Amino acid sequence: MSCNSEHYYALHTFLEDDELHNIWNIVEKAMNRHGFDVSNSELSMRLYDQELEENIEYDYMKEYLESQSEGKDYGSKVDALVDSMGVTDKEVSTTHRRKDMDLL
Repeated sequence: MSCNSEHYYALHTFLEDDELHNIWNIVEKAMNRHGFDVSNSELSMRLYDQELEENIEYDYMKEYLESQSEGKDYGSKVDALVDSMGVTDKEVSTTHRRKDMDLL
């Protein structure tokens, strides 16, 4: 089977550890059967799709971090904290006055 697609799903990013481990065991057995030692190899899987317009990779860290925030809006809390600290976005004067140390 041939596919002229440039874009793919990074399949390993969608699999859970036990699923990936099962697939690796199958691949390793097949490679060993044909005399190849793949014990130091890394499994990379791509699922090509002609209709994709970009490569798709499952972002499990984004989902994890979103689950930790539980949908809370921290933006207003950060704004309140900054306001309470007296932080402003006014420009600081860049004028500098030089004093003669002999006159002090």
